[in-house]
Amino acid sequence: MVTSSSAPPPMHSALRARFGISLFFFTNGAVFAGMVARYPEIKHRLGMSDGAFGLTVVAFSIGAMSATILPSLFIRRLGARATSLWWTAALALAMGVAGVAANAGYTRLFMVALFLGGVCDAIVDTAQNSHAMRVQEACGRSIINSLHALWSVGSVAGGAVGALAATHGVPLAVHLPAMSAVCFGLAALATRLSRLPAAASRPPHAEASGSAANGGGTARLISLLPIAIVGIAGMQVEIVGMDWSANYLNDRVGWPSAEAGVVYVVTMVAQVVGRIAGDSMTDRRGRGRVARAGMAMAAAGLSIAAAFPYSWAVIPGFALAGFGSATIVPAAFAVADAAPGFRDGAALTVVGWIMRTGAVVTSPLIGTISDAVGLRIGILLPLALGGAACFFFSRFDAAEGKQAAEGE
Repeated sequence: MVTSSSAPPPMHSALRARFGISLFFFTNGAVFAGMVARYPEIKHRLGMSDGAFGLTVVAFSIGAMSATILPSLFIRRLGARATSLWWTAALALAMGVAGVAANAGYTRLFMVALFLGGVCDAIVDTAQNSHAMRVQEACGRSIINSLHALWSVGSVAGGAVGALAATHGVPLAVHLPAMSAVCFGLAALATRLSRLPAAASRPPHAEASGSAANGGGTARLISLLPIAIVGIAGMQVEIVGMDWSANYLNDRVGWPSAEAGVVYVVTMVAQVVGRIAGDSMTDRRGRGRVARAGMAMAAAGLSIAAAFPYSWAVIPGFALAGFGSATIVPAAFAVADAAPGFRDGAALTVVGWIMRTGAVVTSPLIGTISDAVGLRIGILLPLALGGAACFFFSRFDAAEGKQAAEGE
């Protein structure tokens, strides 16, 4: 259950703030997705092979990993809400520059823009999740899963706009800067709407003092590793759905490439549904129990898809995996935010960085396994970390119990 030891703000302020932070998550999902939809055109304009393009676009992920401690520094200096706005502005600018560079065939500038975009996205991701937890406390019930669902909806919307722009021949140098400007305008509105009273906007551990407040110490950092492992396990299921589900339906089941993408859509829709339903389930059952059940469903779904390589099993199997994985990553962020002994944003920064590092490694590792023993085995990789993660869900239950005790 979501509780807070401080007096809640007026309900109208909490509802307005929820709408604002929801808009932030939607915007963050949309701002980069428009470019992804035009990757085939960008690859052609830059004159790259598949391998060269793959090495180029990984610059975004490398940039995100390079952000390291920057999110916590800016959150402490500017506050989570302001950090989200200004680094969304920087992210939008980077995406606009990337569009102009790709349109003109400037490969190096395109790579630099992607790298800087990754840095900005890592900062925004941590900051918006940090402020989301304050809004959740103000609302008095779980909302973090629905917020992550809106990120997915924003990603789908951004991709749809990108596909529409490509279909109608809108130049990259027009589409991406224009979309970036719209996203920045939405972020500015989100910043205004998501404002909370000063007392409600402070994290529960803001009064930490001494060495604990510095967020340092090997023991405290190691205490975050189980949370990150759970988050990586959830992200692995997402990555299998995003990067490999269509390939699996094409290679193992024999669907045409043009139609195989339907399994990705089904997986993402199931995840959105799971995240929308996840808040009420979390309030009723507790974060740890819901995440544990979700991991079991994800494991069952991937096992069904691997055991029965037929469309009647693969599509429902990936849908079950998407639904089951829905609450795991939001739960990891929520537990990290509540970790004691860290300054505002520090624990979220560390956990987010470890999760992003794991995500960068996962897809190539699945590809390596697939080359060696087949994709049918490769898609089961999340089960390995999922099994390890099951030992750490007790941390989620303990964190929720402590929050409930503090709220009494």
